[in-house]
Amino acid sequence: MSVNSIHKRVKSMVELGIIKNFNARLGPINFSTYTNILFFGVSNTKDPKSTIEKIGAHDCIYNVTQAGSNLFYIHACLENITILESLVLFIRQVGQINELTVGIHSSPVDISIEDLGDMSLSKLDYLIINALKENSRKPTVDISDEVGASTKTVRRHLNRLIEKKLVDLSIDWYPDKTAEFISFVQVYLEPSEIIDKSDLIKDLRKQFGSKIIFSWMFGNLPNLIIICFWIRIMKELQEIETNLMSKGFESVRVTILLEGKNFPSWVDHYLKDKIYEIKTKSS
Repeated sequence: MSVNSIHKRVKSMVELGIIKNFNARLGPINFSTYTNILFFGVSNTKDPKSTIEKIGAHDCIYNVTQAGSNLFYIHACLENITILESLVLFIRQVGQINELTVGIHSSPVDISIEDLGDMSLSKLDYLIINALKENSRKPTVDISDEVGASTKTVRRHLNRLIEKKLVDLSIDWYPDKTAEFISFVQVYLEPSEIIDKSDLIKDLRKQFGSKIIFSWMFGNLPNLIIICFWIRIMKELQEIETNLMSKGFESVRVTILLEGKNFPSWVDHYLKDKIYEIKTKSS
């Protein structure tokens, strides 16, 4: 897709309410024991909207999405892996999910922490991230006015934050606001085959292009890849399913997202506490 096409697509999604916010948060690399988890399972709830809110009330959960057949996808970030057991119990009870799959995110490492050098955050870094938390597209001059630093200084700090992945730029998006289809496709690989999952994802991206939004691999579920597809009509999704099934995978499960919501997590609260501390000391 051309830059102009991407711009038009993003603008359209904002106007439709699919994208509600462009956010900036502290990057996971700032926390030495940070772990991303994806839970999924079928809920017995008869009130999905209420269940989404109840699950999202947990401090570690930042997104809850309902798919067809009452399948729930729950995204969480753990400050420490030791709380995983209690979080699983919470989701099972509150979400009324008897069989819950737990996927611990893994991703290819492009660069080592040693190569990144100094990873510390200054007071100004925290203030810049805070200024961008609800609008990561905010002009540099506005950030400069808000944090009390020159635009040149702000640009230098922001470039470093992005380069070292100290800031996480993301969006709040809502699949229920579009007439198109967003699907999480669970691809189960043959356990007996040795496959480079990173290369597999690259090949699928070449084949399906912009229809793939993102994908997940899991350290504890080595034979599972979940791929998020965005398609315009059901026929396209059927063709994607047929294509994937022809590749010799053990199984392919297509799920269509119906409704979702993002929630603040302990990472957001950590930044809020840091800003309060900085402003209290400077007053």
